[in-house]
Amino acid sequence: MDDRPFPVREIAAHGPLFEGAMDVYGEAFARPPYSDLDRGREIRQRLQDTHQFRRGFRLLIAEECPERVAGMAYGYRGGPGQWWHDTVARRLAPEAAGKWLGDHYELAEIAVHPDFQGRGVGSALITELLRGRPERTCVLSTRTDSRAHELYARLGFELVIEMAFTTGGWPFFVMGKRLGADR
Repeated sequence: MDDRPFPVREIAAHGPLFEGAMDVYGEAFARPPYSDLDRGREIRQRLQDTHQFRRGFRLLIAEECPERVAGMAYGYRGGPGQWWHDTVARRLAPEAAGKWLGDHYELAEIAVHPDFQGRGVGSALITELLRGRPERTCVLSTRTDSRAHELYARLGFELVIEMAFTTGGWPFFVMGKRLGADR
C-alpha cells in the first residue's frame, strides 16, 4: 500500500480541477452501496447554484499528483432556511438542536475515488476543511449502509440521530463533532 501523503488544497467551483472533483464524486457514488449514477450531476448543480455562495464555503481537493484529483470535500456554515438544517432540526429535540445546530459548519459532501479509499485521503480532507473553523460544531449525514460513519467516528464525530430525510427514504446517520480546543 502506498502511504504517500496527498496534498490538499482549496479550489474554485469551476475549471479543470473542479471537473476532476466532480468526476471523482461521480465515480465514488456510482459504486455500491450507493449505485447512484445521477448524483454527481445533482451535486454539481447544487454546488454551483447555491452552496458556493453560502458563508464559510470551502471546496477542497486531495491530489494524487499535480492535476489528478483523488478526493474532494466541501462545506459551509449551516443555518435556518437551509433544507438540510431545517430537516434535521425538525427531528431533533430542542436541546439537541441547540447543541448541534446552533452554531455549526456543515460538511456537505466528501468523496474519495475508489482507487484511493483507505489511504488517508478522506481524513486529510476533513481535517483541512475543519482547520480553524470558528463554529462550535461540525455536522454531517451519511447513509447507514456505507462504512463512512467509521471514518467519521475515528475523527471524533458522534451519532446525533438516525433518520430518513424523506418519507420512506434511506436511513442516514446524522453525526456531529465539537470544534475548537476548548470545547
